[in-house]
Amino acid sequence: MVGEKRHGIRQAWGVALIVGLGLGGGGNAWGYFYNGADLLDFQQHYQQFRDGKAYDTSKFFTYTGYVLGVFDRLEAEESICAPGDIQGRDVLNDVAHYLDNTPGSWNDAASDVVTDALQDAYACQ
Repeated sequence: MVGEKRHGIRQAWGVALIVGLGLGGGGNAWGYFYNGADLLDFQQHYQQFRDGKAYDTSKFFTYTGYVLGVFDRLEAEESICAPGDIQGRDVLNDVAHYLDNTPGSWNDAASDVVTDALQDAYACQ
């Protein structure tokens, strides 16, 4: 009986946590609402982390998770041809470089921007 009660309490807390994150979260849970300008803001926090400066953790993880997620999708679809020894920081740096040098992409959907950046960086021959 006590075990069942604890399980029920844990479930209730889990539901409350999920609802709370959904309702109270200041961030956007759906990445397709991001554009290149948002991604540029996020990647600046990645660069601050890389440079040992203060950075916003949420924006840092949004950038890294978003970019590496698109990378994984493109690699699984065989839309890009990355070297076997590639590391996450290489991917993040290539997309950061693209964002810094392609201001015309800042109004495009973030998924399109990252896809273009990665297809440029890891084009299949």
